[in-house]
Amino acid sequence: MAKSFARGERVLRGAHHAYIAVARRAAAFLLALLAAWVAAPAAPARASVASTAPGARLPQQVDTLLFCNQPERLQAPGAYADALLTGGRTYRIFFHYRNVTGAVKPLVIAFQGSVGKPLTVDIRKGIADPQNDPPQAGQQAMARYLKAPDQRFVGKGGVRLPMNLRPWDVASGVLTVRADQDVRLRIYFQNNNQVVTNARVTAVKAPHRDVTIALSPEAAQQYYRIGIPEEGMTGGMDGAYGLVYTFHVQAPAGSKVRVTFSPRGGQSGLVAALNGLLVQSRIVPPKNHSVFAEAKVGPNGLALVTIPFGGVFYPVEMAFHLLP
Repeated sequence: MAKSFARGERVLRGAHHAYIAVARRAAAFLLALLAAWVAAPAAPARASVASTAPGARLPQQVDTLLFCNQPERLQAPGAYADALLTGGRTYRIFFHYRNVTGAVKPLVIAFQGSVGKPLTVDIRKGIADPQNDPPQAGQQAMARYLKAPDQRFVGKGGVRLPMNLRPWDVASGVLTVRADQDVRLRIYFQNNNQVVTNARVTAVKAPHRDVTIALSPEAAQQYYRIGIPEEGMTGGMDGAYGLVYTFHVQAPAGSKVRVTFSPRGGQSGLVAALNGLLVQSRIVPPKNHSVFAEAKVGPNGLALVTIPFGGVFYPVEMAFHLLP
């Protein structure tokens, strides 16, 4: 009887030790899974692309970018931008304003040449519909700009582009302008009688950046931040709005590249020309990288052109991934 008891006790003790060993192995396995999950980078979200359409046109090279956004709030009547444009030179004009007066009032982009002399101005314009959503206005203006044709305007001494703004409407636009003579640019609200206090136009020379992205199996990912104000961009510019970034992606022909983006300064988005396609993202909050596009690499690589637009925040981090 005592021997049977002892044998039973040894069996129970052995089962108890076996149970503890199994439990320890299970706990170690779960901890390893948890550590791998914490260490693994978050997969990029895929719900960022709003639309893709053919017909994108690359922006022209320009001599100077004119940043017109100071002050942004339209309150008093008068000119909010005043600058002299030299005939025969090409300018890109970025503007973004908001009507805070509580009444419907006009905003006019005006080019004034010599009195009594015909003025010819070639303009490529992307101007948003007046609306009270700043990010959507900025994005619509940039999308229109990247598809816009060149138009010729002829006027007796001047050319005007007017729009009516309801209360809290945003006026946002990007223009490429080349006149046949010296002209004065005025962006005025209600009337053109005087320049408002603190109105400022910031001029940026050679506003185009070419960036080479070289991808290979050994270096399958690269990052680049757009929209960071550069040296000389004074006058209250909190982003490099209107600056053209051309990415030349070099990767093995036939491979596929994924482009993702991550807003780092606040909500933002992307509008870009990608191998002739116009691609627009949704406006997204600051977060992990979201997928913007995937494209096959041709024999000459991949070209992506994007421009920071109004109503959103910068910088935006872009990432280029060579897919396996």
